[in-house]
Amino acid sequence: MVVRAVRTAALACAATLAVAGPAAAGSITVTPGSPHVGQQVHISVPGCATGPTTHVAVSPAFTANVTLYGKADTGDADPTIRQELKPGSYPITAYCGAGTVNGTVSVVADDNPSGGQGGGASNWPLIVVLVVVAGVIAAFVLGRRGKRVS
Repeated sequence: MVVRAVRTAALACAATLAVAGPAAAGSITVTPGSPHVGQQVHISVPGCATGPTTHVAVSPAFTANVTLYGKADTGDADPTIRQELKPGSYPITAYCGAGTVNGTVSVVADDNPSGGQGGGASNWPLIVVLVVVAGVIAAFVLGRRGKRVS
């Protein structure tokens, strides 16, 4: 009798998960995790690979609804975060056939008031090159001065 009750409970759990569909598969992953306004992000929706109907992800944070393309057992897309957003968390809903998968995107304040993406972090290779060139020039000038004095 106990075995039958355990088996019945296990079957009920399995049936519940089967009816829940893709929503039980997990949550939407957003990369990078904390985007700025105007930045393009990558979303990955588990259990939402391509199917007979178009799968779409929507969010008030996106400039437009995006069609998910299939990649293994996930649906992926590369939406852009709207420029006029204020920092905060915004919902994402992916419609995968008969099921839905939910997630959020956390938009952070733009630390680059000039409007460019990525702030000054993308300029570091140029700064390194300029410092090296300045060092070579300084060594050359100081080396030539030392020879004149002697």
